[in-house]
Order: sequence, then C-alpha cells, then structure tokens
Amino acid sequence: MSYQDKLFLIITLFVIVLSIVGTVIYRHNRLKHQVNEPPSGFQKTNEIFIDPTTGIKQQVWYNPKSGERYYKNIDENNRSK
Repeated sequence: MSYQDKLFLIITLFVIVLSIVGTVIYRHNRLKHQVNEPPSGFQKTNEIFIDPTTGIKQQVWYNPKSGERYYKNIDENNRSK
C-alpha cells in the first residue's frame, strides 16, 4: 500500500467519523431544546386529531404567511391503543 493510498484511507475514515459524531451531537442538541409551543406567527385552528403512529392527541397551528403547519401535542399522557 503506497503512501497516497494510506493517506486517502486515513482522510476518508476521518471524514466518516466526523460526520457520525457531528450527526449525533446535532440530533442530541436539537431534541434537547425541542419545545411544545408553536413558533411566533402561528394561529391556532379548530383541527385536532390523534396521531396514528404515536396515539397522541395534537392541535394544529397554521402560519398564514408561509402556509406551514405546526402540530402541538395536547394530550401526551393519554395515548390511544
């Protein structure tokens, strides 16, 4: 194995490890700071539903400027089966 092959292997492994560590740190920080309050500019709608994947009741909030929807958990303790 030549010097260039070894250098390429070391750099490739470094990039892969750095990507994995960065992803883990990003996800940990994102989930730690996640709140259950709608961002500013969102308006509460009358739409309430139970998420079929989690069984949690959610309230829908709507941003009229962007059309984006936000789903706020309103009944985390009472999961339907």
